[in-house]
Amino acid sequence: MKFLVLGATGRTGVLFVKKALDEGHQVTALVRRAGSSVDQRAQNVIGDVTAAAVIAKAAQGHDAIVSTLGVKSAGETPTLITDMVRAVITSAKTSGVDRFVVLSAFGVGDSLAKASFLVGPLFRTVLRKTYADKAASEVLLKASDLKWTLEYPGALNNGDSTRYSTAVLEDVKKTPIFPSTSRTNVADFLLRSAVGGTFIRQTAVVLDDRGRSRM
Repeated sequence: MKFLVLGATGRTGVLFVKKALDEGHQVTALVRRAGSSVDQRAQNVIGDVTAAAVIAKAAQGHDAIVSTLGVKSAGETPTLITDMVRAVITSAKTSGVDRFVVLSAFGVGDSLAKASFLVGPLFRTVLRKTYADKAASEVLLKASDLKWTLEYPGALNNGDSTRYSTAVLEDVKKTPIFPSTSRTNVADFLLRSAVGGTFIRQTAVVLDDRGRSRM
């Protein structure tokens, strides 16, 4: 398959790109500037991830768009994710690429009510602006005609865990007090969903499987 990746230079994006290429897929990375650190086997396209025309042109001939885009400063780019999602939705009218797999976060939207007493306050305070942007973007996404998938991992870690559990958000009854997911597992889920066409128009909670109670 052929993927257009947004956020390819981030820590999770780098892992996704490598994994996809290692498994024989083709990757185009939409990056902000020349010389960005992306796997040399990938094709780089320079442009703005919030520009629909740029995304539409880059996505031509691809099977899916995958976003691992993150926000470094909610104060500087408070609507980055919403603007990116809006651009992808618009781009599909021209590119014809309607499969969109997106990395979000547990604690966004309806998942906040499922958070433990320990992390719930964190989502409502420290991460409030970042999560508000993600939530707003997902309202647009769910109202669109795209074949979208949202991945909700726990707190991202750099561990080497390769086992994880996955559940549709609506089916999640219980989560760990401090849910966590390795970037390796996040990237693996994104690739499996994109390739297999799974969790279409669904939100999937993806957590490291450490032998604790399942969701």
